[in-house]
Amino acid sequence: MNRILQTGRTGLDSMQRKMDAVAHNISNVQTTGYKPLKVNFADLIYDRAPVRGVPLTSEAREKPIETGTGSRVKTLMRRFEQGNLQETSNPLDLAIQGRGFFGVQDPEGNVYLTRDGAFSIDANGNLVDSQGNLLIWYSFSDEAVHFGSKENITVDERGIITISDETGQPVAAGMIAVFDVTDKSMLFSVGDNYYTLEDQEALADITLINDSKILQGCLESSAVDMTKELTEMLITQRAYQINARSIHAADEMWGMVNQLRR
Repeated sequence: MNRILQTGRTGLDSMQRKMDAVAHNISNVQTTGYKPLKVNFADLIYDRAPVRGVPLTSEAREKPIETGTGSRVKTLMRRFEQGNLQETSNPLDLAIQGRGFFGVQDPEGNVYLTRDGAFSIDANGNLVDSQGNLLIWYSFSDEAVHFGSKENITVDERGIITISDETGQPVAAGMIAVFDVTDKSMLFSVGDNYYTLEDQEALADITLINDSKILQGCLESSAVDMTKELTEMLITQRAYQINARSIHAADEMWGMVNQLRR
């Protein structure tokens, strides 16, 4: 019965973490560029059942009888799937079609990756995200570039930023960097739709890619599939109930044993 309690307890813990991930996905169904969480499970160790004195066939002797001890959450990953693109007509709303991330830098110099392309111009004429972090882009000029009206800014599919000079002529100011990570399991979320690597210095090894498109006047919607998440929620609830019933059954058997002792 101790085994039943242990197995049921690990099952409850695993299903609770799965439910937390599903709830987090559902709550971010309207978050721009959000990538849903995915929970992967693994078995705990197996115990080999004692068979001394038990008559077994030759085949059974070659395959020992093993009993499981429960489950655990192995990994909590992100599903980096392309979200639907929504037109906004805002020149500073950008969306990446394909793989890659925008890069932003906070005041402390930390670099983060994001798929949220809702940018604006701050009081200093810099392109910033909703948290005030600077968008990483490469200037074509040695002089500092400060942006004025967003209506004078054009971004093509390659990420080239074009602005209008004093005479109204278009001038290529620079290019927006689109980064990618080969092994996305190395990325972890730090909140606010940001991702980074455990080693900030490793961010320098991120590949600058040019096979994705940047669409101006669009935002990438959340990649959460509500139908899938609601289905996962129902399945997880049923699995949680089954584990809870196994613990209740073990408790009832213990109660029966205690009554026999009396």
